[in-house]
Amino acid sequence: MNEGDKSVRGYDRLARPYGWLERSLFRGHLQRARLALLGDLPETKHALVLGDGDGRLLEQLCRAQPRCRVTSVDQSGQMLRRQRQRLERVGASDRVEWVHADARDFRPTASQYDLIVTAFFLDCFSRQELPSLLEQWLDGVRSGGVLYFVDFVQPRSGWRRSRAAGYLAIMHRVFRWQTGLPNRSLVDLIAVLDERPISLIKSTRHNHEMIVSRLYRVDH
Repeated sequence: MNEGDKSVRGYDRLARPYGWLERSLFRGHLQRARLALLGDLPETKHALVLGDGDGRLLEQLCRAQPRCRVTSVDQSGQMLRRQRQRLERVGASDRVEWVHADARDFRPTASQYDLIVTAFFLDCFSRQELPSLLEQWLDGVRSGGVLYFVDFVQPRSGWRRSRAAGYLAIMHRVFRWQTGLPNRSLVDLIAVLDERPISLIKSTRHNHEMIVSRLYRVDH
């Protein structure tokens, strides 16, 4: 089995218990971080959502942006199935295009989207591959569009940093075991994003500074 197959099968297995596993380790902190800046998004006509798992953020995005059409990309067919079920329950599935693909292979049309959403997604990739992948995905966002980024970060110092290290070590072991996650430690995603032609609009931290929610303006 190659790494791609292992990743797909792993996320397919995790689709059903994913919400329970998240709550058991992080309670409601991850979902609060996903939704933290949703109300700060400008009116959006077309959004790209990458790797939203079981669709909890996607559902709330469609509620908050009732005129928005969404492209949701995920390599796991089971995760996409759960996303579709959520959106059908709220009557928004007709506004979503479901793309069953590895996001590495997804090349959006230039300037097609007003918004790109990456929630607990970029940490799935290595430091070496992220620059080119971000360039590929951000090329699909119009100049002046928005990147909505939510993910884990290392707190600056002290007991918060030590606490986060323990949580993140558990998370990486579980996902490496189940999905073949390449990273053995957290990539400094903020540093990677700082290399891109984007400008920070707003930022909030959660769960003792180990999770960040950020809005960026995309400048081409």
